[in-house]
Amino acid sequence: MPARIDPRNRTLPRLMRGVAVLALGLGALSACSNGPEASATTSTTSAAGSTAASSSASVSSSGATQAQSITATEADFSISLDKDTLAAGSYTVQVVNNGNATHDLVIEQGGNDIAKSDSIGPGDTTTLTIDLQPGEYVFSCSIGNHRSMGMEKTVTVQ
Repeated sequence: MPARIDPRNRTLPRLMRGVAVLALGLGALSACSNGPEASATTSTTSAAGSTAASSSASVSSSGATQAQSITATEADFSISLDKDTLAAGSYTVQVVNNGNATHDLVIEQGGNDIAKSDSIGPGDTTTLTIDLQPGEYVFSCSIGNHRSMGMEKTVTVQ
């Protein structure tokens, strides 16, 4: 004779599954958050003129303020900015690849990546929008050993 299942015993496993799903969902949401910091957006234009856009969660949001523009020019193997000292706020960074290799732009603070552009080929550009708080940041290329070959720039945000 098969064992009889008490209907009360079915509720506990369902409840436990529900709690587990809720915990996983909350964990996923908190993993997407980077503390008080919020988002960066990129848009890439190829030398042929086509455009693609993508977005990734990363950097701090400070409200609806007008973004300032700066240009990061990458070559083989250097990064230069039109400004080395920036005021805190929102920035649209135009990344221009004047080199012969594919590059990207990573912005990090305290050893943590807070924003990353798309990879762009020679002659291509991409745009990265980011909110920067006061502190020191490192702008670099994360492709291969490009950073160790000199594609790194320290920037102070005041």
